[in-house]
Amino acid sequence: MTDFLSITEVPGTLLNREQLDRMALRYSLATELAVGRRVLEVACGAGVGLGLLLGVARSLAACDYSTAALTLAQQSVGAQVLLAAADAQRLPYATGAFDLIVSFEAIYYLPQPAAFLSECHRLLASGGRLLLSTSNPEWPFFAPGALSVHYPKAPELTCLMQAAGFQTVTLYGSLPVDRSLSLWGVARAHVRRLLLGAGVFRSDNALTRALKRLGYGTLTPLPPLLPASLRVNDPFHELTLLQPDRPDRRHRVLFALAEK
Repeated sequence: MTDFLSITEVPGTLLNREQLDRMALRYSLATELAVGRRVLEVACGAGVGLGLLLGVARSLAACDYSTAALTLAQQSVGAQVLLAAADAQRLPYATGAFDLIVSFEAIYYLPQPAAFLSECHRLLASGGRLLLSTSNPEWPFFAPGALSVHYPKAPELTCLMQAAGFQTVTLYGSLPVDRSLSLWGVARAHVRRLLLGAGVFRSDNALTRALKRLGYGTLTPLPPLLPASLRVNDPFHELTLLQPDRPDRRHRVLFALAEK
């Protein structure tokens, strides 16, 4: 069994402000959509975003492939969330059981993303929504992460969701390259790409933490649950609407919102 815990952002993981903000935006978008809904998070990892969803969802379930990550999630949320070990390509839930499914930075680890999206379509009730995010492989300083399989480009992601049966697919871009990178930021992006390619961040020790600071800047530990103070007001205002059938090279992150 693949050890995804080694690349999961767990409590205590050192993140820079941009990484924290990126995570906060994901869950702020999810929270906006989750009010009064039956919600499932697929690939929840250590569950750091579940606290925000708990405050608004009608019911909340979450799953992950890593049992070790689920143990950490259980420590943070207790029995408030129904947690399950599951393969995202074969989800153990009843047809039509959810109104909203969210999955962040996970699709590129899946050998069969089409099977995952078909499962999401099956699990959603009529009018239900799927929100997912993925790193954009077409931004200039893209570097694939450890254990990743394939990063879909914007048009490919649209086609995959439509083929799974979703009637409406809307794509958004986040973190525009021309606004997010200064000259120093560009230099850091080059360093980060080299370090990621070399697999330096797979271990955690004094040397790798020093190198991570070089590549990412000032770092702070990730809390077990994201605090409400990090929640973004009007999070969809932070996104740029994209043409779903056109390549995008301006944004570091893609968000897709599909409706059944």
